[in-house]
Amino acid sequence: MLARVIGTIVIILVLFAIVSNPQQSAATTRNGVETLGDAGSSITVFLTNVVNSIAVSTGSRPAGSTYTTTVPYGGVDTGDGSTPTVR
Repeated sequence: MLARVIGTIVIILVLFAIVSNPQQSAATTRNGVETLGDAGSSITVFLTNVVNSIAVSTGSRPAGSTYTTTVPYGGVDTGDGSTPTVR
């Protein structure tokens, strides 16, 4: 019962704010939505970095990463990234 009364009062106050100053209400709403969007982006970046860190620490490759190794023409891959010198 108390929650219903409080909810009704909040709705009345919001409607009063919109009717009495619509431009300020629109600006406040826009700022709130932008803040929520920024928070969502920050959470996405955080979770992506956590997942990539876990992947790297377990020896997996992060999503979207590509690793290529090149061996010179006629060269031999030694496994440690170096190529033997031909004399």
